[in-house]
Amino acid sequence: MTKKFLQQKTSYKRYSSRYIQSFQVNLPASNIDLYKWVTGMTDADYVSYSKAHRAMSSFNMHNRFYMKNVENIGIDTVVQNYELKYHAANHVQLYSSTSKAYILRWFPVTIAVPWELYIQPVSATNSRLICLIGTDFPNLLLKIAAWFSGFGGLFLSRHLKTEGKAFALDIEKKFKPT
Repeated sequence: MTKKFLQQKTSYKRYSSRYIQSFQVNLPASNIDLYKWVTGMTDADYVSYSKAHRAMSSFNMHNRFYMKNVENIGIDTVVQNYELKYHAANHVQLYSSTSKAYILRWFPVTIAVPWELYIQPVSATNSRLICLIGTDFPNLLLKIAAWFSGFGGLFLSRHLKTEGKAFALDIEKKFKPT
């Protein structure tokens, strides 16, 4: 999928794949703070967004936010070590340059994983959550192997649809005026 991501900050690498989906949020963009949402995410929140999500933790060190999560994508397990690279109320960019993908849940391979979220105003009462996830493989052989196991394509795309919808619903719940 090669759709353009508004305000994208993640650079494509030579052996990259990117997947983008958008989801309706029944709140005005001005009510939503993605930075607050991401940094306030708990393990229970993360696990509730997808059956593939296994665990998540986060911490701040030297004024930087870090998140580690574990998920099963297709027949592979991925451990991501995200660092928050950019944030604004309507846009966050996390990047893991040292993710471990366990191919067939057995063979460890180091990959990089971008994750970006962007809130786009649609009307005075609605907005759109645009999600980008992807993989940066160190070589073509690993990109092809991941594609065959589903991690580089089919399962990753399906996973984004599931978790993105759950993200949008959770954002609505957490930022709805009381």
